This record gives sequence, structure tokens and C-alpha cells, in this order.
Amino acid sequence: MREQSELVEWLSKGFEKIGAWSYDHRLFVFTLCVALLAACGWFAMGTRFDNSFEAYFDNDDPAYQAFLQFREDFGSDESAYILYEAPDYPYGPFNLEVMGKIRRLTEALAEEVPFVDEVTSLANAEFIEGVDDELLIHEVLEEFPDSQEKLLEIRDKVLEKEIYRGGLVSADGKYAALVVDMARASVDPLEKIQLDPDGGTGLSNLYPQVTFHAIEKILARPEYKGIRFYHTGDVALNSNYNMTAQGESLRLGIVAAVIIALLLLYFFKSAMGVGGPMVVVVMSVLVSLGFVGLMGWNLDLMVIMMPTVLIAVGVADAVHILSEFRVLHAAHSDRRKALKDSMYLVGVPCLFTSVTTIAGFSSMSVSPIKAIRHFAIYSSVGVAAAFLLTVTLLIVLLSFGRRYSEAKGDEDLLHARGGAHMQAGLKWVARFVTRRPKSIIAVSLALFAAVGAGMVRLEVDTNFLNEFSPRTKIRRVTEKVDTVMGGAGSFSYIFDSGEPEGMYDPEALAVIEAAQKKADEQDYLVMKTYSIVDLLKDLNRAMHNGDQEYYRLPESRQLVAQYLLLYEMSGGEELSEYLSTDYARANLEIRCRMSRTSKYEEAADTLNQHLAEADTKGLNWALTGMGALWIELIDYIMQSQIRGFLLAFAVIAVMMCLVFNSIRVGLVSMIPNLAPIIITLGTMGWMAIPLDYVKLLIACVAIGIAVDDTVHLVSRFRHEFYRTGNYAQAMNLTMAEVGRALFITTVVLVTGFSILVISIMGTLQSFGMLVAATILVALLADFFLLPAVFLLLKPFGPEGRPEPAEAEAEAAAFN
Repeated sequence: MREQSELVEWLSKGFEKIGAWSYDHRLFVFTLCVALLAACGWFAMGTRFDNSFEAYFDNDDPAYQAFLQFREDFGSDESAYILYEAPDYPYGPFNLEVMGKIRRLTEALAEEVPFVDEVTSLANAEFIEGVDDELLIHEVLEEFPDSQEKLLEIRDKVLEKEIYRGGLVSADGKYAALVVDMARASVDPLEKIQLDPDGGTGLSNLYPQVTFHAIEKILARPEYKGIRFYHTGDVALNSNYNMTAQGESLRLGIVAAVIIALLLLYFFKSAMGVGGPMVVVVMSVLVSLGFVGLMGWNLDLMVIMMPTVLIAVGVADAVHILSEFRVLHAAHSDRRKALKDSMYLVGVPCLFTSVTTIAGFSSMSVSPIKAIRHFAIYSSVGVAAAFLLTVTLLIVLLSFGRRYSEAKGDEDLLHARGGAHMQAGLKWVARFVTRRPKSIIAVSLALFAAVGAGMVRLEVDTNFLNEFSPRTKIRRVTEKVDTVMGGAGSFSYIFDSGEPEGMYDPEALAVIEAAQKKADEQDYLVMKTYSIVDLLKDLNRAMHNGDQEYYRLPESRQLVAQYLLLYEMSGGEELSEYLSTDYARANLEIRCRMSRTSKYEEAADTLNQHLAEADTKGLNWALTGMGALWIELIDYIMQSQIRGFLLAFAVIAVMMCLVFNSIRVGLVSMIPNLAPIIITLGTMGWMAIPLDYVKLLIACVAIGIAVDDTVHLVSRFRHEFYRTGNYAQAMNLTMAEVGRALFITTVVLVTGFSILVISIMGTLQSFGMLVAATILVALLADFFLLPAVFLLLKPFGPEGRPEPAEAEAEAAAFN
């Protein structure tokens, strides 16, 4: 005897009661939802955007701990880098008038910009020279020249200094730069990065936004007209990211809501068909944001996707309830009974689809990347909220409306099922699958093999600059700077002697010098390097009257100690950038182009191998800095992708087996849900689209969403098979009853994720496009592959006449 799972039947009757209870207690449900809305709004107000590495790494992460130790020794490594040129002036940056403007600009930046440690430019850069065996350390323009000729003499001296070329001035002298070093970093506590302690936690009152805007405001002053500025660096990039993320979250959410509302209006042609689902999803977004605030978390890149994702996903359950309700309301004319019966039929599938979606999102909670882990949790909370609101608040909203005096006719029932064109299309799908199940399976397998082979070519990589669309100013400016000099990216090596004053040892310094030379050879990425070696060479040359032959390291420990002491006594102020206060540790800073993290990893591997093979004279060394954290992120991405997908697939497969009370049915039902993942990841491999920390969500999110349609389809397929005893007939009835809802939810989901394509953040554009394509493939697999597999494997048992008692019980659900 064919019997449905007792658990499923118990749950179905439970949802039927929930529908009736919500209908009968509308005021209570509505009041409870308003209270929830107010509470979540309160907690959401306490959140802020944070793009620091603290958003990605746990405080006890070894790589992050090394980064914090680096900052403790050498201060904040964040800076603003302002490249400039003066093409309309003779001699460009070394024009007398231009240099006067730069001197005033340097002073203005130092005095007026908040959170600044120091500003360095050609006007005030530290200049070392020896005169008559005396060491002189002074600003380049300590005495401003009174003629163009004198300034050009200074230019020649500056261009001879290796430490300035490629950092403060280009080798040809056409470009120069101001470097604004920060006293703060994005990872600092909130109270330390607030401009006004009483001004709140909005971006406009926090570092780096206040710093970026202050710099931009100064650069825009009329007095600097004629100088073309290119403002980039950590401050500009992080500030633009934070502001863009906040703006995009709201903008994309609004666009998604409007477009999806228009789609619902087209499909359901009623105000409640639009208003009901939109109220549910907007509240679920607010619940997620409130949860973030309640947990004391910050907002990051992943939050930008959350409103669009929840609007798209949250509408799905509402669409299924609305679709059933329209048909049953037209058939019964009794609104309360229609809602009860709708909940009986689709309540359990909606529950299971929500649970599987939560499983897909939650699988990423094992990720070592904190932002991904948080996204997994608060998105799951949002999906759960959307389900609970759908089976309560939506029922309350649908309870209002006109009451029909009698049941509708066949024409109205056809309209409730989507109209003649929709039903004709669904019937064609059913006929096509019935006639060609083997051909469908054969073509599908061939397609999976061909496209899926691209998965072996899939690369894990990321580039922070790709967070911004090519049409954004910050990306264009950064790319311009990277073609000239400076380098907006960086990583560092810390060399530790293990004892105070250990860096006086010439052999230890020679190790750093060799590593620095090796780094300079990686010119596909590295633009400029800095270390204590540069300073000591310059000091040695200066103490020998500028003789270039002495541009080398001092030969003895005593001489190194004397030079450093003399440097500080003569007014030198840059030592803290190169050495720790006890002279035990030294920093090799490597400035790089903003490039793919794999390039950073390649350069770091080369240097690591060099250091591993070299005699480091007892020095311990470690890779650190922001570039090192990005390299670490690559390993985390790979771990997250493998763990997350395997966990999501295993959990969802087990759930499918439990839902359908059959291991065979559950596993067969997972076949079409592998298809979209294989197709998408394979296509990414063939098209050389790298897997980054955003795209790693595709497999887990897609399988969690794609399985939703499968649950509804298989649930109704089994329901109809138990009524009819015939697979082909059951498939025809299934397509007629739930095919429209599946089509609508897919259109909504594809549209919702496609909206991300209009984002000015490049990562979101590709993510939206890929997920939309994945969901579309999932619908095709559910419409064609899954029924074909069912027709051949017959997972519900052999065909035959349905049991009379069971047929009567099943039919009662529709009456």
C-alpha cells in the first residue's frame, strides 16, 4: 500500500491549523510582526560598514596575529598616495610655481586632514648629504629656491637618490607624489576612528571616510588648478569600498524590490499578489540586519548581496502559497478554506525548501573567512524569518479581500493557473519529456561531461581592485598610478634577529639586501621596495662625500651603530619605518601593483624559496602585511569551497531522503541539483573566470536555492502518482499544478540576481550573472531531466491502480 510519510502528513495538518489560526487571530499576528519590525530596526541602527581585514579574519588567526604584530612594531601601514603631474607647466612637478603649490598643499594636508601621522612630498622629504665629513639631514626644500635654475639643480640631486625614484618622483621627473601616512588603521577600535566622539557611527564620522573626503576637498581647491591629481592608496580604496558598499546595498535592494514587484503584478495581477510577498521579504531583510546588530557584527561586502538575495529567495514561498490560494479560492469561493487547504498542500514543501536553503547558506559557516561565516548565519536567519512570515503574516494579508458568492467557472480556474499560454507551454514540456526521456538523459550526460571538464581548469584567485567596476573613478585612478610608480598594494617581510640591536650586524643586513634585490627582480608585480638597507647605503655614501662607490652597506657592526646614532642625532626621523625600537627586527616593505592575488603568491613563493635556500645568519623571517593576508585568503577560499559544498550536498541529500521517506527518491532527486553546479563551475573553468571569496558562495547558495523547486516538484509528483498510479499522468498533473509556480519563482530569482549586474562593484556583477544562470539551468533540469529520470527509474514503485481509500483521502485535499 502506498502511504505518505506519517511525519509529512502530520506536518501538513499542522500547517493547515497554522493557516486557520493565523486567519482567526489576525490582529495578534499583525501586532507581533510590528513589534518584531521595531526591535529589528533598533538593532540594525547600531551597525556600520567595515572593509578592514578584521572583517575577514578572526583575531586569533595566526596570519592576522602576525599582521597585528607587524603594525605594533612599525605602525599603521595604511596611507593615501597622491600621484600628480603638471603637463601645462615647463619642467612639470619641478616648475617653481608648481613646487610652491605642492609645499602649501603638503602643509594643508598635515594640518587639516584628520588621523594623519605625517605627509611626505618633494617639498619636505628627508634629504641626506655629507659636507666636509659632516652629516647633514634636512628637508629637500628647507630653503625654498628663488629661481627656476636653483630648483632644477635640486631636481638633479633628487633624481640621483634611489630611495626617491619610483616612490616620490618618477625616473623621468614627469610625475611626483605625496604620501600621507596614517596614524590610524581600519582595524582600530571604533572609539579611535571616530572624528567626533558624539557624532555617531555613521561612515561620515569614521576613518577612513573622513580622511578621504578631507583630502579630496583640499585637492579640489582653486589654488591647485593646473595640477592633475590621482588620489589612491589604502585610504581611498577602503573609503570608496565602504561608501560604495553602503550605497549599493540600498540601491540594489530598492531596484530588486521594484522589479520583482512588477513581475509579481504581471503574474498575479492583484495588489495583494504584489504587496503580500514584498512585505514579507522586506521584513526578512530587516530581521537579518537586526540580527547583525544584535550580534555586534559589522557590515561588509557580503551584506550588499543580502537584501537582493533575500528578496529573490523570500518571494519563492509566497509565490507557491499565492498560486495555490488563487486556484483554491476560485474553486471554493471560501477565503478561509482556501488558505487552510493551500497551507495543507504547500506548507510542508515550503518548510522543506526553506530548510534546504538554510542548509545551503549555513554550510558556509564552516568557512575560515569571517565575513563568509557571518553571511552564512545572518542569511539563514533571514530565510527562516521569510518562511515564518510567509506562513503567518502572508496568511493574514491574504485573509482580507472580497468574498466570492460562488465558485468560479472553468475559465477563471484556467486564469488562476496562469492562463492558456502558460498551461500550453507546460503541457508541451510534459509531452516532450514523456516521449523522449532516454534522449534527454543522454544529451544531459554528454553536456555534463563536456562542460564539467572545465572544472579541472577552475582557478582560485582574487583582486581587490575588481571589487570596483571599470567605470568607477577609483579603479581608473588606481590603474593609472600603477602604470607610473608607487604601487597601491603591498606586502612585507619581517626579519627578526632575536636579540636587541641584532640589526647592527652587517651579515644580517646583507640577508635583507639580497632579499630586497630578489624582490626587485619580480618587476611584473613589484614597483618599489624599502628597507633599512636603503637608509644605511645612503648614509654610507653621504659620509664619503657622495661617492657612488660607497653606496653599499657599512662593513662593520660598530660602523652601522655609529651611522644610526649619527642619523638620529642629526635629526633623522624615518628610522621607525625600518626598524623596531630595540633594533631587533627589520621591515622589508614591497610595494606592488594592484593585481591578482596569485601574482602576489607567485612573488612571495619566489622570495620564500630564496630565503629558505639562503644562509640567513640566524635571522627568522616571516611574510606579513596586507598582501600576505590576501594570499592567505586564497587558501581559505579553497577550503571554504570544498568543505562548504560537500557539507551542503550531504545535508541536503539527507534531508531529501527524510522528506520523501525514501533513500532512493531522495538521492534520485539530487541528480538535477548537481547539474547547475557542474555547468556553472565548468563554464567558469572554460572561460577562465577565477573563483574568489564572493564566487565561492555560488555552489552552496545555488544548491540550496535550486533544490527548492525540486522539493515542490517531487512532492506534487508523488502526490499525483499516489492518486493516479501512473507516472506519465502524474507528471502531466504536476506540471499543470506546480509548473507555473516553479516558472514564476525562477523568473523572480533570475531577475533578482541579475539585478546585481548593474552594480558598480565588479565582483557582484559576475556573482549575480553566474547565480542567475545557475538557477535557470536548475529549472531546465527540474522540468526536463528530473521527470525523465523518474519515468525511467520509477522511484515511487511500480505503476498500478491507486488504493480507493487513499485516492479518496488525497482527493479530499482539493475539495
